[in-house]
Amino acid sequence: MKIKDIMLKPILIRQEASKKELLEIAKKNKNMPIFMVVDDDNKFLGDIHENDLFYMVIPNKRYKDIGAELEFNLEKKFFAKTAKEIMRKHDLICSPDESIIDAALKLASVEINEMPVIDKKGRVIGVITQGLLLRHL
Repeated sequence: MKIKDIMLKPILIRQEASKKELLEIAKKNKNMPIFMVVDDDNKFLGDIHENDLFYMVIPNKRYKDIGAELEFNLEKKFFAKTAKEIMRKHDLICSPDESIIDAALKLASVEINEMPVIDKKGRVIGVITQGLLLRHL
C-alpha cells in the first residue's frame, strides 16, 4: 500500500498567519493534529502541532519549574506573533508513492508523529500520521 492511498488532506498555513488566525484554523479543523506551514508555492517550511498551539496560549509563569530548555520553548511560542515563529522545522518528508512501511520506519527513527507528503514539485499534498500508519500496517 502506498502513502497516497491513506494520506490525509493537509491544512496549509501561510507563514505570516497570526496567532489568532492559527487558533481559528485549529477550531475549524478539530480532527487534524498538525498544520503545514508553506510558502506562496505551497512548499513545506515547517509544521505546527496542536500541542504547540496549546502551549502558545498558556501563560508561562505556570511552567517555571519544568526546566530551562522547555521554559524557553514555551516562552518562544507564547510570545510568537506568526506561524513562522512557532513552526517546527525538520526535513522529515515522504512522497505519495512511498510504501507505508518505509514511511513508518522514518517516523519510528525520530521524535515526530506526523510528516508532510510532498509531490515531485516540492509542494505539500498530504499528511501522514503514526495513527494512520498503525491502522494500515
